[in-house]
Amino acid sequence: MGSYLYSPPSYLSGFARLLDFGNTYDQYNRAVSGQQADALGLLWDWSAVASDMRKAVVMFEAGSASGLPKPTALDVQFANR
Repeated sequence: MGSYLYSPPSYLSGFARLLDFGNTYDQYNRAVSGQQADALGLLWDWSAVASDMRKAVVMFEAGSASGLPKPTALDVQFANR
């Protein structure tokens, strides 16, 4: 998950925000344009989806996916149509 447009939270920054009544502590990374910020957000979203899918495939191939049957040759032939 990318943290280009926001700062990753930490315990110390959370504590400092308790005492920051003027909201001066918040600083965000800025993109050149809204389009660039949207593009970066979409890139990181799809990167997270791809990472989750890779993990699911590895779990499935290892047989650790609970309740999911392994595909048969008939399933593969049907999927290729």
